[in-house]
Amino acid sequence: MGSSSKNAEVVVQKLGIAELLDDVADGYSVSQPKPAPDLFLYAAEQLGLSPSLCLVVEDAQAGVEAAIAAGMLAVGLGPVERVGKAHIVLPSLADIRW
Repeated sequence: MGSSSKNAEVVVQKLGIAELLDDVADGYSVSQPKPAPDLFLYAAEQLGLSPSLCLVVEDAQAGVEAAIAAGMLAVGLGPVERVGKAHIVLPSLADIRW
């Protein structure tokens, strides 16, 4: 999981989902916030993955821009006005089957 939030680790723990994640990259992991690609590049490195093999689901314009700058596929979640630069835009995850 990649989040610019500095409380991401705490939220993951409180949600009880830490064991479902391989790693958490957060606001403490890098010095440059989104839209810089640093957070997503750091997450890919932690997972041992090439950025081109990564998919980012984002609900913010800065996150979409960061994912694209990192060379990752971006799925924008929300209104086109906010995430329209993403490779794929979904209004929500309702009725989505992976």
